[in-house]
Amino acid sequence: MMRDTPRTFVGTVVFLLDGPVCAHITDAVHSEVGQLDGVTRCDLDAAAGTLLVTAQEPIDRTDVIAVLDMVGCRVHT
Repeated sequence: MMRDTPRTFVGTVVFLLDGPVCAHITDAVHSEVGQLDGVTRCDLDAAAGTLLVTAQEPIDRTDVIAVLDMVGCRVHT
């Protein structure tokens, strides 16, 4: 995350992912990120290596990244 990037967000944020994303990781990302408080939508494009997260309440980017790490999906830094 860049120094000037706010830690929390409301609205839609794009996370760039490192490496290929297989089907079982895609399912885990949808399930786990979708359960974070405030998240209303989670769209992973495995081919493009992007994850769009939409939140209606402030959510901390590091919480999303921690969940992605937990399921084995790394974020490009």
